[in-house]
Amino acid sequence: MTDAIHAAAARGFTVGADAYERSRPSYPPDAVETLVAALGLGPGRTVLELGAGTGKLTRLLVPSGARLLALEPVEAMRARLRQAVPTAELVDGTAESVGLPGASVDAVVVAQAFHWFDAIRALSEAHRVLRPGGRLLLVFNRRDETVPWVHGLDDAIRRIAAGEPQVWDGAWREALARCGLFGPWQAQQFRQVQRLTPDGVLDRVASVSYVASASPEVRAGLLDEVRTLLAADPLTAGADMIDLPYDTEVLWAERASPEPGDVGFVVSVNANAGGVPKPQVEGSAIARLGPTNDAHAEPEPAHGGPDQAVCLYAQEAIERVRADGHQAFPGAYGENLTLLGIDWAALAAGDRLVVGEGEAAVELELTKHTAPCRTLAHWFVGRHIARISGKAHPDDSRWYARVLREGEVRPGMRVRVLRG
Repeated sequence: MTDAIHAAAARGFTVGADAYERSRPSYPPDAVETLVAALGLGPGRTVLELGAGTGKLTRLLVPSGARLLALEPVEAMRARLRQAVPTAELVDGTAESVGLPGASVDAVVVAQAFHWFDAIRALSEAHRVLRPGGRLLLVFNRRDETVPWVHGLDDAIRRIAAGEPQVWDGAWREALARCGLFGPWQAQQFRQVQRLTPDGVLDRVASVSYVASASPEVRAGLLDEVRTLLAADPLTAGADMIDLPYDTEVLWAERASPEPGDVGFVVSVNANAGGVPKPQVEGSAIARLGPTNDAHAEPEPAHGGPDQAVCLYAQEAIERVRADGHQAFPGAYGENLTLLGIDWAALAAGDRLVVGEGEAAVELELTKHTAPCRTLAHWFVGRHIARISGKAHPDDSRWYARVLREGEVRPGMRVRVLRG
């Protein structure tokens, strides 16, 4: 998550924490039952909730008997979480930098918060802290906009949005599809209705982060618009209690946990016009000089050219570097392909990597370790970029490769190592 997004969330949820606790819906019992079963929660199991807020979901997990770890970086929300679920153990950090050791939890759950995360960083951290076979689960309550007054309500709220991440825009779902660290994803839908007074509906609107942090004039104008809407719609006009319908979606997937060897797969493709980090993309054509949708801020000889066409890294290396306290995630260091399941320590110059199957497969030949440069220093404690140097730490260094056969790459593609 960028600092700007952290700040926007903190502002809104600090001001709106009380309204959030009062007016946000809970989660339907059948959805919670599905969640508990999908994650295998029970005594002896440990579940981490990221972005736990005021504990709306956390309190519903207590009866499972699982050990509950809750991470909530906004102190105003965290204070209410402590009161609501005193048995939960609070964890410091953010979804992108979890203060836990690797392979320390059985399940990770995120309720109504994943859209606020820097997706690839959070997914990489969830993969790191989960034990092999562990699962990640997301839960979202979404208002049913097929109801006319609810559609009008959401339109009014959206008009004051200023680029904040949204549940409804689908960007978070696209991020899941671009990442091969979990899968395949399963999903179930549930229905619930929240009964609120007219003032409760206004409170629900006020709990939206960017409504809470808006200027008094903007917030008052929006709430007046909602009052007018409720007074005019046949379903809400004059009602003492109003039914606010929601669809609740539960999505879950298992952590990809292959044993390192000569066969793995692509978990992330990253490219941009130059600079780091390189964001995730859906895929890329790989030509003689590398991904066609990628470029370098510093041209040859530092980067690029036939022998430095593609930069490769291992998710396992990322997690080892994170264990030393440095920041690492797919694309952070400018790599184009992040792989999982390849025995990185066994690689050598001249080895070939076949990405994909048959005649359409891309073939790469490893040329040399990628030397870390000063632009990466901010990711490292003490600016210690030698942590990913091929000389000091060959097992955790990136590789450059030349392109022997052009083609397309995308997350999920199988990768085979052919020894040189």
